[in-house]
Amino acid sequence: MRKSRFSLNGLIYNNRMVVILSLILSVVIWVFVSIKVSPPQERVIKDVPVKIEMSASVEAFDLQLFGRKDFKVDVTVVGKRYVVAERLLSADDLIVTASTNYVDSAGKYTLRIDAKKKSADAEFEIIKLSYEYVDVFFDYYKEGKYTLTPEIVFDGELVLDGYFKDKEILSAKTVKISGPATEMQKIDKVFARVTLKNVLTSTQTLDAEILPVGELGGTLRYLTINNDNADISMTIPVYKVAELPAAVTFKNIPPAFITTPLQYGITPQNAVFGIDAVQHESIKEVSVKTIDFADLKPGLNTFTVKNEDIKNAKVLEKADGFKITVDLKSVTSKSFNIPAENVILKNVNPANAAELANKTAKRITVVGPADRLAELMPEDLTVEIDLENIQHDVGNVSVPAIVALKNNDNCWVSGHYNYDVKFTK
Repeated sequence: MRKSRFSLNGLIYNNRMVVILSLILSVVIWVFVSIKVSPPQERVIKDVPVKIEMSASVEAFDLQLFGRKDFKVDVTVVGKRYVVAERLLSADDLIVTASTNYVDSAGKYTLRIDAKKKSADAEFEIIKLSYEYVDVFFDYYKEGKYTLTPEIVFDGELVLDGYFKDKEILSAKTVKISGPATEMQKIDKVFARVTLKNVLTSTQTLDAEILPVGELGGTLRYLTINNDNADISMTIPVYKVAELPAAVTFKNIPPAFITTPLQYGITPQNAVFGIDAVQHESIKEVSVKTIDFADLKPGLNTFTVKNEDIKNAKVLEKADGFKITVDLKSVTSKSFNIPAENVILKNVNPANAAELANKTAKRITVVGPADRLAELMPEDLTVEIDLENIQHDVGNVSVPAIVALKNNDNCWVSGHYNYDVKFTK
């Protein structure tokens, strides 16, 4: 068997091997030139954060930095390509600071920026910054509560003829403002401002811009509104103007009076109202008061209503309040003693024992026609006390009772009744 022998001559004349060796040699030469021979290369590292270093004097005088704080600078470095390449060198390899050593009172200061390598042994140099100074503002912190003044910005009349705009309503009457003391001292008014582009034909609720201004109307700087939570809205009530009859609504109506409504008198009978602009076509009368049948007694019942107490409309003309009369001369009243043992406690919390604090009977009055009242017995009345939504602790709590009549369609319970309930663990 013949042994194969290494032949240098054969290797040299092997074209494939010559190509491979040439490629390897080229790579070695390129690396050597890149590292040792190639000239230094400049590179700009963008948006390097500038850290404001708080000195001992700033902390000793209890000064705070207001306004812009997040400065960034572009840093130009120079070094070998293999050192300053983008994948090898980033903003994290730099320390850029602005010192506050000379800050000792409130005011505006220009701080010099200093940039250095995070590692002193790093083989690159910092040669330039995109800017070398930053302007900052230091002051003492102050906060206060201010009354809001609503302001609507609009060029022209806000509403058309036949509409009425009422006073603006803000979701908050006051606002907390904080910031530098020198700016806070300049606050003269705080506006809640809404800017409109079109006339209003219905009530609108819009987000308001909170705008503190100085005595001469100038805008103030560096102020924080409600800890940056200034979600305050303005409601602009807009009503359609219409002359309509005034009316009364009844509640807790006995069945007989549903089909044959109770008669009443109202003065004045008509008035000029501002009513909901969206629903005005469907509104034929304005209810100025809701009367509970429990508030009606035998004889002449009189109620007075102030204009400002009407919730579903705005009285504009022809009425300085309303007088309502309900004549019940055809009915009478009768009282019944309801024993405590007939009172039902509902939805008692299992964690608390509950019972009536007073075991004596309570007199309950019923109103209706005399012949129907004569038929009534105490057992025709039910008294229930619902404790489901009653906040209570150990002790006595006054709770309203629900008093109802059984099998009677034209009598009703007169008055409102409370019972003292005793809660124990």
